[in-house]
Amino acid sequence: MFFIVSKLAYFFIAPLNWIIALLIWRFFTKSLVIKKGLSIVIIVFVLFFGNEVIYTRLVTAWQPKPVQINKLGNYEAGILLGGLSSFDKYGKGFLNAASDRLVEILVLYKTKKIKKIVISGGSVYNDRPKEANYLYKTLLLLGIPGQDLIIENRSRTTFENAIYTKEIIDSLKLPPPFVLVTSAMHEPRAEKVFAKAGLPVVAFPSDFRVLDKKFDFDDYFIPKLYTISDWNMFLKEVFGLLGYKLFGKV
Repeated sequence: MFFIVSKLAYFFIAPLNWIIALLIWRFFTKSLVIKKGLSIVIIVFVLFFGNEVIYTRLVTAWQPKPVQINKLGNYEAGILLGGLSSFDKYGKGFLNAASDRLVEILVLYKTKKIKKIVISGGSVYNDRPKEANYLYKTLLLLGIPGQDLIIENRSRTTFENAIYTKEIIDSLKLPPPFVLVTSAMHEPRAEKVFAKAGLPVVAFPSDFRVLDKKFDFDDYFIPKLYTISDWNMFLKEVFGLLGYKLFGKV
């Protein structure tokens, strides 16, 4: 039930969907007063959610800072969260835009910061391939020995990532803490979920979609459609964390 509610909620929190809904309402309403009011709201939404400076400032305040690998200790294992691969209709896997997670876990392993890699990720829908299985094969091709790879392929959500990973780690009696590798925007929520599940982790954010950069003149004043769309990812994490708190998962 929680899985279904969360997927529906992500549709309704998208600012672009709000703007489209308001445009449709404005088109069909016959009241000039309502039309004027809706026009103002739409303009405000576009100016706010399309502003790259506002979006960048909020996200960089939310996501953790990059971790310098030379300042990281040595750990028994690193946990690689799924979400970095996609599958076509034939079940063939491809690395997607979040594949920096794979690069970072490889760097951690190759520099001997971690001894083992726990791959956590199942399939969102029963008729899709399990992501951990695909990533396991990919890591084997990249030269990681099979004995250093641990698969958790049942999870569909971050909460399940934590619960099922803990079961496996407890059964193997691996000593904590563990390095948690996921996207920077997702790291704050994931870290809290794993802590709640009783699995101590050290955050190692990757896949920084938003950087604390220097802005050009147009970034301050000209709204951008891609920025409006980018809010989906950020609000998914913010409302996801609120929802997890509401359901007692963090």
